[in-house]
Amino acid sequence: MTGLPPLISVIMATWGRGRHIAPSILSVLRQEFRAFELIVVGDATTDETEAVVAGFADRGVRWINLPNRCGSQSAPNMAGIAAARGGIIAYLGHDDIWEPDHLARIAAAFADGQPDFVVSGLIAHRPNGVPGSAVYGLFQDDAAKHRYFFPPSSLAHRRDVVDRIGPWRMPLEVRPPVDEEFLLRAAAADLRFVSTGAVTVHKFTAADRYLSYLQHRSDEQAAMLADLDRPGHGTRVAAMVDHSRRLGKVMISWPRRYDHLEPGQLARASAAKRGVTRAKPQTLGAGAVIRPPREPSALDWRERPVLGIRLHGANPRPRVLVPVAGGVAELRLRLVHPDRAALGPLAVSCNDQPATLLPDGLRRSLWGWTAIYRGRVRLLADQPSVLELQLTPAQALKRALGPVTLGLGLGSIRLRPAP
Repeated sequence: MTGLPPLISVIMATWGRGRHIAPSILSVLRQEFRAFELIVVGDATTDETEAVVAGFADRGVRWINLPNRCGSQSAPNMAGIAAARGGIIAYLGHDDIWEPDHLARIAAAFADGQPDFVVSGLIAHRPNGVPGSAVYGLFQDDAAKHRYFFPPSSLAHRRDVVDRIGPWRMPLEVRPPVDEEFLLRAAAADLRFVSTGAVTVHKFTAADRYLSYLQHRSDEQAAMLADLDRPGHGTRVAAMVDHSRRLGKVMISWPRRYDHLEPGQLARASAAKRGVTRAKPQTLGAGAVIRPPREPSALDWRERPVLGIRLHGANPRPRVLVPVAGGVAELRLRLVHPDRAALGPLAVSCNDQPATLLPDGLRRSLWGWTAIYRGRVRLLADQPSVLELQLTPAQALKRALGPVTLGLGLGSIRLRPAP
């Protein structure tokens, strides 16, 4: 016996994250518990991620890039486990943040008894201040493994778990999400789960951030990383948990039912929502018309357009996919709102380039009021663009009209080459 703490191998699966992966890596390197290694595994990524990770090589961060794309964390996780030197495996999403004491609490829980899995408390932050962030991983009874889901960034397990229950499975082979499927097998094998009892993980769920893989950002992660060092951080985290508890968002019941789905069906839908898979954009040519699609769009828009109008969801900065490529374009939007005063100037960004659209032709309509907005944007040359509407409080406000609640709605988008 050496008396040394066990080595924890931290695996971070990534694809297309580029420079935005840095805050997540830094949150690992700032851990109080030092007996760890960090292995970043690319899912056949071809962007700048390798160069960014190489900048941390002098601090012991290892890089592996798979030759073939899996389309999920499954193959990167298994490659990381194969390369791991530690007896304990922990996971961190490439867009999540750990508190500095995360690994210390994990190591202490493994030392106190013989659990197979240790789970930390996690806050799944919603984007742009949208209320209702969920809290996971706080439990006292091992039976919680049968009732609740635990996101991978909150998980650590003994390395031999994959020998006992099998590997992470590929997304097209299973009906549930791959992380839920892995946990379902662990629960069915009656492996022992314990909780650290403390929130040490901040998750910024890609599923809540429409087109997040098409336009990566790290402002939320950088802000959380900075907040870790500010006085009162623990009090603010406790207040978040209390708020979620009042909303009934602590320890949401699980599992969900997936029997009605085909294997891979959910994985394909999730990839489209996040912008991982997209058809090649059409060229601008003489012009293009984009009609409201009927597809999941996280918190940004309601899934089904009504009478050709896509209704705003909860996110005050909703995104729109523009599947057109070809330089500078004249943009024309049709917006509706029940309040006339809300249809004033509209701040937008197209591929993070800001612009202001001005209303024209304000008139009454079935929705209350309708206006046409015009402006100029620069489209990407060879891939789809992302248009983000940056709504004012008045524009994001919704009103109850009889049995329905209405707010901003988006109709067709027209584009033509700028003169």
